[in-house]
Amino acid sequence: MSVSLILNNRPVPRAQLATLSGLPPNFAVVYPLDGGGWEVESKRHRTVTQRWLGKNKLCYVVDLGDHRRTAKLTRTPLTCKDQAHRFEATIDVGFRVHDPVAVVRSNLPDVLSAVYPYLISRIRPHAAQFAIDEAFEAQARINGALVLPTPLAEGMTLYYCDVQLEPDEAARAFIRGRTKAGRASEMGRLQHHAVLGNTRHQEAVRSIEQEARIARDKRERAALSSVQFDFRGLILEHLAKHPDDTEKSMELLLRWDEGRQLRALDQEQRQVEMVRYMIDKGIVREVDVPGLREGVLGPSTVAFGGMMLPPGNGAPPQPAPAAAHTLPPAAQPSPTASRPPTPAPTPPWGGTRPDSAQAPGGSPSTEPPDSRSAVGLAPVYVVLDTSSAAAGCVTELRDALRSLQTVLANSPDVTSAVRLSVLTFSDTADVRLSLTQISWQTGVPDFRTGDGCRYAPVFRRLLELVPLETERLKQQASHVNRPTVFFLAVGDPEDSGEWQTAREELMRHRYRPNIVACGIGATDRRTVARIAAPSEFAVAADTRAGLAESVAQFSMLLQNTVLHLGRSAVAASSELWLERPQGLSPIEDVE
Repeated sequence: MSVSLILNNRPVPRAQLATLSGLPPNFAVVYPLDGGGWEVESKRHRTVTQRWLGKNKLCYVVDLGDHRRTAKLTRTPLTCKDQAHRFEATIDVGFRVHDPVAVVRSNLPDVLSAVYPYLISRIRPHAAQFAIDEAFEAQARINGALVLPTPLAEGMTLYYCDVQLEPDEAARAFIRGRTKAGRASEMGRLQHHAVLGNTRHQEAVRSIEQEARIARDKRERAALSSVQFDFRGLILEHLAKHPDDTEKSMELLLRWDEGRQLRALDQEQRQVEMVRYMIDKGIVREVDVPGLREGVLGPSTVAFGGMMLPPGNGAPPQPAPAAAHTLPPAAQPSPTASRPPTPAPTPPWGGTRPDSAQAPGGSPSTEPPDSRSAVGLAPVYVVLDTSSAAAGCVTELRDALRSLQTVLANSPDVTSAVRLSVLTFSDTADVRLSLTQISWQTGVPDFRTGDGCRYAPVFRRLLELVPLETERLKQQASHVNRPTVFFLAVGDPEDSGEWQTAREELMRHRYRPNIVACGIGATDRRTVARIAAPSEFAVAADTRAGLAESVAQFSMLLQNTVLHLGRSAVAASSELWLERPQGLSPIEDVE
């Protein structure tokens, strides 16, 4: 805070002094003379008549009172003797005017600009003579060296000054570290003698412990010699030792069992294709098929894996194409909302419609009805951003899922075809709702925001889930659409290179999903465009809209598109198109 001792910054008539606000009880009136000099008014030198006659004369008013100010040196800290550390200096100074004319001549807007530089020039040489841990001695030297009162050329007199010194934070940390190191060195010396005395005792204890451990290991190896060390046995053994890890162990067992079943089904399919080839090439005859089945495939295989061989040319009936095993890439769906569903399309997953199955000879197949559902299935994965950027819309995200549940529960024809899963991500990715058919009894998960915003865990989790769950669905229905992922992005990713690699790995898989990407808030639209597959499925909310409003628009997009997916699956169609509500716009091509 600046201090000005001239109470009016420009000359005023003597008669207007009463109009000046905040006049101190003790002040001087200084008049500039025509000849270039100055005159100071005082009661001893001017009579009432003189003051009345000079009422229109211009003058300055100078404060003659005592002033005290305290300041801490920050811009010009005091260095100590080693020139590496600094003192923090606090100066308490008192000053008053002894020459009003000099004050007016100097016309300083802030007299402290004259006081502090003078004091610093007197203090700095003394501070440089002391070490950083001698702040008290330096302070005593400085206060003793200041001679008061001290007049300044600007018309002021320093009548009081007290300087307080202490090391700055860096110096205090250095002193604390040095002191601590000294104490640690002394404690280390004392502890060294104690350790030397206990060494022999500890060595004896270690020898006893080692002998006991060797004996325990020998008994454990003898007990484990009868354990079957395959994958299942190892998991069960781990579960016996760590019962609190049941959830993870069961998940590993389930994934192992699913993989074993997939490998068995794949082997069975290869065996069936081998028999077909042998029949087509005339290597075996129809009458040899039962014996071949018992001798090559084994008695557990019924009708070559549940499929009939084709009739014609003296061969047994041929099985229908296995939709659960052959999954060529799906045709890219149309992103427009104006085209009606195409009647009776070819299923995108390599399956055949039950009403259009043909035998190789061109006649309709006479195979018995499949045990799988005739209604197609549409797997849907909703991926929600719950990073710190989504803190303002967590409630709206849960409401969006409730709205989707209500829409599906009120549409039983669509519900039978839709399987829904919910994932959330921040620094990690979590499955909040496993792939399931939605009903009124389905529980909507709660959300909590987390630290970080990484996309890579989401795509890695999808790469784990989509293939396994798709294979399971193909055993339940004759027609399974390509999975659809709805990806809501609120925050920008912190793992830009890593998540793109994980996404590319997912999209190279033969079960790659369609990805509808929606960006809200301040998310970079270029990132949203790179997530979508195909790129036409990238949409974004208006950046000026609030998060709650943008989530509501995403909710409408989610409901409309999922209903369309369900109806398409029921009709054995694979068409996917977006019905964008007002407020969501497509993202144009991004470099």
